[in-house]
Amino acid sequence: MQIVLWITVGILSAMPGVIAYKRKCKDRLRIAKVSYLLSWTIFGWAFAMGWAIWGESDQEMLAKAQKARLLPRSSHLV
Repeated sequence: MQIVLWITVGILSAMPGVIAYKRKCKDRLRIAKVSYLLSWTIFGWAFAMGWAIWGESDQEMLAKAQKARLLPRSSHLV
């Protein structure tokens, strides 16, 4: 029974980092670090999860730069 609890805690603590990497957030490494270091607190885990879900992704950053005419439309960064 205890092993199931530890596995569940491990999966839950890794979730913000995984979500950040899947969304390609610009701060995905920082989110993973915060999640790893502070996931033992509910506040730290909730902060990392919110940052992973609502943080700016690379694609959103690229779209903003193109809209502001900082990058050409045919950029190879996508």
